[in-house]
Amino acid sequence: MQDMVLLADTINDVEVLGIRFRDLLTGTVMSVMVVVSTAVAWKKTNSVLAGGVALLGAVALWYAVVNAPAFRDSVGETIKPGGAPPVTEGRGPAVVRVVEPVPGPAMGRGGEVL
Repeated sequence: MQDMVLLADTINDVEVLGIRFRDLLTGTVMSVMVVVSTAVAWKKTNSVLAGGVALLGAVALWYAVVNAPAFRDSVGETIKPGGAPPVTEGRGPAVVRVVEPVPGPAMGRGGEVL
């Protein structure tokens, strides 16, 4: 029983460590990347406009990284496979193509002539 408790505590500790590491990456590292990319763009061009555009782009990327699970879930809800409404309980539109075999030398190899 003691081994099970130790295993559960270890799994919990690894999960908490992963959450803290993710928060470190999305917080600190992304903040540094925003500042560095803005400074590099401004330094190379000596333009406030270029620095501002780099800042907006970096902040947009940061927002996408922080909200990646929300974007992933919303894409699954709004985009349907094939662009058609979802088929429920096996009832839905179907396309059937009937091909009559053509007599002749191609009869043994499928017989379809288009």
